[in-house]
Parts: sequence; structure tokens; C-alpha cells
Amino acid sequence: PQYNSNGIVHVQAPNSFKLTTPIGIPRVAMSYEDGQRIARLIKSGIDVELALTLKGRFSTADTKGYNVIAEIPGTDPDLKSQVVMLGGHLDSWQASTGATDNGAGCAVVMEVARLFIALGLKPKRTIRLALWDGEEQGLYGSYNYVKKHFTNADGTPNEAQKNVSAYFNLDYGTGKIRGIYSQDNAAIKPIFEQWLVPFHDLGAKTVSINGTGSTDHSSFEWAGIPGFQFIQDVLDDRRTHHTNLDDFDHLAIDDMKQSVIILASFVYQASMRPELLPRKPWVKGQFVFDGM
Repeated sequence: PQYNSNGIVHVQAPNSFKLTTPIGIPRVAMSYEDGQRIARLIKSGIDVELALTLKGRFSTADTKGYNVIAEIPGTDPDLKSQVVMLGGHLDSWQASTGATDNGAGCAVVMEVARLFIALGLKPKRTIRLALWDGEEQGLYGSYNYVKKHFTNADGTPNEAQKNVSAYFNLDYGTGKIRGIYSQDNAAIKPIFEQWLVPFHDLGAKTVSINGTGSTDHSSFEWAGIPGFQFIQDVLDDRRTHHTNLDDFDHLAIDDMKQSVIILASFVYQASMRPELLPRKPWVKGQFVFDGM
């Protein structure tokens, strides 16, 4: 199904608004049928008059975004200064409550933290959870966090960047995890394949050498930090995300439970292994974002 089919209101804008954007002539969209009717009337020589009432409100009182960061401290004296990160974005589009995009991802991340505490797990490395703001507007929350904490003024990696083993992201809806994108990191592919073996019976078997983007792990990738997004069942996410349908009724709770177990395992494995996860060579010029 395509966007706007079957009465779905899809609210995603074709481009983003900036405070520096010049104010232009107000524009209004109408249905195809109404537009064709007006065209037929004009073609028949009938004058057409339109009366429109437009009401809008846009506030710039608070233009800041707010990330939520939490930590489970590492326990190994030699490794606790190193970090394994996981997260998802907490902002959503206004037409609904953003349950699948990305309330589901946030809930899974928070449940992973609860699971660690409830089981009394003692990770060697520090585990840092992040719920990002401003993802839908352009990865603003994660990008600026990475920019502030892990890069120098010229965009090169700083010393703190070297201590981040990996970042694991969840932002592809409410479906089961089926695998993970290795982001063209050939060295990490066999590691992830081994980590997935216990979950083959849960349907998670795939480690794709390919990369994916358009969500918060990209900010880490640009800064030379291994950043990964999981492969998930699409379900009806392509119809519901960014629309008036994206509410609690579309959450697949059992699938989210499966995601919790797999994400928790990946984070735990990364926190306990003797070495940092292998990373690709840093590429100069990737950490660039228009207007940032």
C-alpha cells in the first residue's frame, strides 16, 4: 500500500523548516478531484472563486531538543572507562502518538536496562542508554551529542571516541529482530553471526554486510564509531509510521519482547568481551551535516 491510501493521513513534509527560511506565499493542498473540477470549470469559461480560511500557529519559544541519557556503570577497573551504547529516538510526528516510530524502540531500550538491573548483571564496560530528540527533523539529537562528546572542533575523532565500543540502534518499528546490518564492517560480521546463534530458534539469523541509514546510528558511523541498526519485520510499519495510525494498537508486544532479549544479549556481549569491537577506518569528511 502507498502512503495516503485508505484514508491514512501521512504528515511527513517534503523538506524541513529552518528559522532562517524566508517566509513565502502561503500554500494550500487540495484533493485531486477538487482540482480537476476547478480546471473543468475554467476550461468551460466559468469564473471560479475560492474562499479559504487558514489558521496556523508556530512557536519558536523553545527550539531546543532534549536527549535522555542514563548509564549502568562498568565493574572492571581496566574496562569501565569504555562504553557500549544503545538507543532510539523519542520524538515522533504529530498526527498520532508515535507508538511504532519510535515508542517501540524506546520501550525496548528501557526494558533492556530494567532487565540488566533485575538480573543483577555486572557489565565490565559501562553501558550508556540514549533516547534521542530531533531524529525526525534530521538526526539532530544524536548528531549533536556525537559532535560534542566524540569529535574535535575540526570533525576528527577525539580521545573519548576511542573508548566507545559500539552503538546499537532500534528504530524500524515494532516487529521482531531478524538480524543486523554490519555496515560494511567485514571484521565484525563473524562476531555478530556467533552472537545470533542462540536466537536462531527465535528467527534471528541474518547478518547483512550491507549498511543502512536514515536513523541515529548514522551519527556514530560518521564519527568513526561502529554504529548498527537491527533488521526487523516490517509488519505494517510502512503504512503507519509518520501517520495518524501510529498508536498503541499497532504495537506487537510479543515481538518487542523478542527484541529485548536479543538487544540485551548484544549489549552484554559487547560489554564483556576482552577487546573493543572492530571498527572500520575513519573517513575524513563524513561528519558533515548542513546547517549543524
